[in-house]
Amino acid sequence: GLMTLEELQQQVLKGRGKFAQDVSADDLVRAIKKLKVLGSGFGLIPVGGTVLVQSVPAELSMDHSVVLQLAEKKGFVTVSEIRESLGWETERAKQVLDHLLKEGMAWLDAQAPAEPQFWLPALFSELHGQEGT
Repeated sequence: GLMTLEELQQQVLKGRGKFAQDVSADDLVRAIKKLKVLGSGFGLIPVGGTVLVQSVPAELSMDHSVVLQLAEKKGFVTVSEIRESLGWETERAKQVLDHLLKEGMAWLDAQAPAEPQFWLPALFSELHGQEGT
């Protein structure tokens, strides 16, 4: 449902082969904006210094975007972190996280040491960078 623009560019280049014309991040941004005319399936979500590409028809509110920004550094977030950082009530944090889970944009680690962690695979960029080494 979500991936970084950089990862999308790498996947497109990988799928096209080494003799195909290069595809820039700007090319992808323009293509996604044109696809948006067809419906809410594709979109761009700026999250801190990263741009995420949304490829599922789910509506994301400002609450969702703020939680994505909070999770950007570690790749996951907890209800306690949301409550402490954003000053939200527990129920509000759980509603946002439940929506991300339902849409397949987050994974739940219920066995985390202190409390459940909600991982956002689209933000695993540091892990993707280590795969090639």
